[in-house]
Amino acid sequence: MSSHTPCPRCAADIVRDGRYAVWCPSCEWNLGAEPPGRRSLGAVLADRLTAGQHAHVLRRGAALEGGGLSRATAMLLAALIHLVTAACVVAAVAVVVAVPNIVGVLSAVLLLGTAWLMRPRLGRLPAERNLLRRDRAPRLFGLLDRIGAEVGAPPVDVVFVVAEHNAAFGRIGLRGRRTLYLGAPLWAMLDPQEKVALLAHELSHSSNGDVRAGRLTGTAISALEEVHEVVRAVARGGRDSAEATAQSVVAMLSLALAALMWLAGLALRTLGFLLLAVSMRAARQGEYVADERAARLASSEAAAGMLDRLVTARIDTAELSWLAASFGTSVWTRLPDKHGQVPEHELERRRRLEARAERHVFHSHPPIRLRVEFVRSLGYAAPAVELGEEEAAAVEAELAPRFATIATVLGEERREVSYA
Repeated sequence: MSSHTPCPRCAADIVRDGRYAVWCPSCEWNLGAEPPGRRSLGAVLADRLTAGQHAHVLRRGAALEGGGLSRATAMLLAALIHLVTAACVVAAVAVVVAVPNIVGVLSAVLLLGTAWLMRPRLGRLPAERNLLRRDRAPRLFGLLDRIGAEVGAPPVDVVFVVAEHNAAFGRIGLRGRRTLYLGAPLWAMLDPQEKVALLAHELSHSSNGDVRAGRLTGTAISALEEVHEVVRAVARGGRDSAEATAQSVVAMLSLALAALMWLAGLALRTLGFLLLAVSMRAARQGEYVADERAARLASSEAAAGMLDRLVTARIDTAELSWLAASFGTSVWTRLPDKHGQVPEHELERRRRLEARAERHVFHSHPPIRLRVEFVRSLGYAAPAVELGEEEAAAVEAELAPRFATIATVLGEERREVSYA
C-alpha cells in the first residue's frame, strides 16, 4: 500500500501512500499551510516565545511560579472592560435626561446596545438530554472526585457530553456550576489511562494558574470578541453603503459611521491586545501545569497518547455525522479502528500542521508536539490513579445513553440533509 520515493526538493527518502498526502519530513516539501521563507513577523515572534517557554519548562518543570504582576494586570484590565460596560448604561440614562429628544434617545439606544453586547456572558446549562449529574452517574463522578482530589480541583457539578472532538472545563451561570465538557469522539478514541489523563488535564484548569480561565478575565475577553465582530460588520456596511451612494449625504453619513466604528474597533483591539499580552504566558504555563498533572496521575505515556490524539486522530462533526448515519449507535466502537491505524508519517504531518496553525503570539496553547515532548520528559511510568476494567466498564455504561443520543441525532440530521 505504501512505497518510498525521493523528495523532489531535497532528494530525501519519503513515503508515498495513496491514502494520505505525500510530504517530506526533512525539508517539509508539500506540508502545506505556510509557504517556506514567507513567515510573518508574528509567526517568528510566536516561535521564539514558544521555544523559550518550552526550554524553561524542560529545565525547571511546570510549577506555578511568578506571574503575579501579569495576573494582577490582566485582572485590572478585565475589570476596566466591565466598568466600560457599566459606564455605557449610566451614560445612556444621563443622555436621555440631559437631551430629552430623538438625538438623546438614539444615543441612549446605541449606548445600551453596546452595554448589551459587552455584558458578562455567564452561560446557562445546556439541554438536559446531554447532561449527567451525580445521581445518574455515580461511578463517573466517583472517578472525577478521585482525580480532582489529586490535582486540587473542587468537585464537578455536571458533565455535559458534546459531539465535538475536544474536552473543556468551565463554570456556568450565576451559581458558577463547575461543568466538564466531554467530547464523545475524543473519549471513544482513548484507552482507559488516556481517559484518566484527559480528566486530570481538564480538572486541573480550575487550579492551574490560567488567568484567562477566571470568570472576570474570561467574560471580559468574550465581551471584547463579541463587540469587535459587530463593530467590524457595521464598519464594513458603512463603507459599502458609501460606495453604493457616492457623492450624497447618505455617503457622507456612511463614511462617518465607518470611521467611528473603525476608531471604536481600534480601541477594542488595543484593550484586547493588552489583555491577551499580559495573560498569554500564564495561559501557556497553565497548560503545561495541567499536562504535568495528567502525566503524574495517568503516566507520561498515557498523557502523551491523549495529547497526540487531540490532533492526529481529530474527527470533525461532518465526518462523525456520516459515520453515525451509516452505523448508528455502534459508531463509537468503530472510531478507534478507523482512526487508530494512521501510519507514523501521517501522524507527524498532522503534528507539524497543528504547530504551524498555532503560530500566533497570543495563542493560549503550546503546540502538541512540544507538550508531548514535555510529558515524556517527566518519566512518570506508574500511574497514581488507575482505571481498572470493572470501573471503566461501569463508567462507559453511565455514558452510553448520552453517546447513543448524540449518534442518533447526528445520524438523523445527516439523513435529512441527504434526502432533502
